Amino acid sequence: MATFTLKIITPERVVYDAQVDKVSAVAIDGELTILPGHEPLVTPLAVDVLRFSLHGEESHAAVIGGIMAVNEGSVEILSDVAELDHEIDEARAHQARERAEAEKTQRNENLDVYVTEMALSRAVTRLKAAEMAKVRRKARQH
Repeated sequence: MATFTLKIITPERVVYDAQVDKVSAVAIDGELTILPGHEPLVTPLAVDVLRFSLHGEESHAAVIGGIMAVNEGSVEILSDVAELDHEIDEARAHQARERAEAEKTQRNENLDVYVTEMALSRAVTRLKAAEMAKVRRKARQH
């Protein structure tokens, strides 16, 4: 099967740079899947889990928004924050979710609702990616 290069890049590092045969992402206007030979496009991404695979072996990354650019032979994800599923610290993500949920329930005029919602969204996305990795590992064991 044909492949293409997937690069996930943040300001701090190249998170991923390898061949894949499929990428599924959630753009701000819906989910899309990129296969070899896809038409070029640029789309803003939602805060969600990016799924990618090579020869049926699926991997995941928590992508906290950004831009996806599809070109001939490559897909580049540019994001402020992205983590591969096996890099996610689940305990820290659970704590972040709990903090954000607690802040949402507080009545505080100084509370920036948008910042709180983004923190909650980031934590939930990280936990979702980590859970997908657990499911993948269990399936390999059986």
